[in-house]
Amino acid sequence: MYRLTLLIPPALLLIVFATMMWLIGVFFPFLSLNQERQLWVPLLIIMAGIFLIIMSSITFVRLKTTLNPMKPESSSTLIKTGLYRYSRNPIYLGLAVILFGWGVYLSNILTLLFLVGFVLYLNRFQIEPEEKSLEQRFGVQFEEYKHKVRRWL
Repeated sequence: MYRLTLLIPPALLLIVFATMMWLIGVFFPFLSLNQERQLWVPLLIIMAGIFLIIMSSITFVRLKTTLNPMKPESSSTLIKTGLYRYSRNPIYLGLAVILFGWGVYLSNILTLLFLVGFVLYLNRFQIEPEEKSLEQRFGVQFEEYKHKVRRWL
């Protein structure tokens, strides 16, 4: 399982899970909750996810630290401002919100399982290794931050 650690970029993971969700809708249409799809609700949810990602990314750029999720050891600053006061992973939260919006659009009950799988995968193979790296890099400062701010919300 160690091989999966920091292997798949989270944005690519989003595409993979979104594609699997779409395929579930194609192959199991009888599990759809609603045949008439409303576009505005999932669109608002997806836009909220995009907003989280953009605002969080601006914080990274403003503080001149790496946005590369595959190399957390290159972080030069521990970000604790902006959305990072409320979530240790607002970019990943934004990705999950986008996936949730996609699931709402697809209106297939099985798609929720993929959202859960996405979060579990990110926790195990992306966030935990990142946090170990940040603990090594920032020590007590990261430990204090971790105790004050939740991983997701």
